[in-house]
Amino acid sequence: MEGTAQMAQSLDRESAFAEIVAQHYLGLVRRLTAVLADPDTARDVAQDAYLRAYRSWDRFDGTDARGWLYTIGLRLAFNERARRRRWSGLLGGRGSDSEWAPEVDHDLHQALGQLRPDHRAALLLSVIDGYTQAEIAGILGVPSGTVASWLSRAKTVLRRALSDA
Repeated sequence: MEGTAQMAQSLDRESAFAEIVAQHYLGLVRRLTAVLADPDTARDVAQDAYLRAYRSWDRFDGTDARGWLYTIGLRLAFNERARRRRWSGLLGGRGSDSEWAPEVDHDLHQALGQLRPDHRAALLLSVIDGYTQAEIAGILGVPSGTVASWLSRAKTVLRRALSDA
C-alpha cells in the first residue's frame, strides 16, 4: 500500500511540474540560444535546466515559475560559456559569437552579437520577456543597479550599431 501512495504522490508531482513549466520551454531555449550562440547546445542546457528544476521542485516557492526556470537555465548557460572559453584558451582556439540565432534582420542580429552575454541576456529578458530590472536582477543574481547599467550599455551599443547600418 505504501508503494501505491508514493506512486500517486510522484504522479501528482510530475503532473504539477509538467503543467506549470512545460509552457516555458521554447522561450527558455530562445534565451539560451542568445547566450550560447548555438541552438543545439541551448536545447541541451534547457533540458539540464528542466532536470535540475524537477529535482528541486519541492523547494520551488510557487511564485514565478518562468523566472525560476530562467534563473536555472541562464546560470547553466553562463557556466557553459565559461567552460567553453577555458577549453578554447587551453586549446589555443577562439569561439565565435557572431551567429547566435537564425537571421531575419541581419543588422539587428549582428548588433546583438556584439553585446556581452550578460548585457544581451538582461536586454532580452527586459525587452522580449517583459521582466522588470528587479526581476532580472533576481534571475541573473546581480544587484538591480548592475542590471540598469547593463541595459543602458546594451541599448547604447545597439543604438550606435543600428544607426550606422
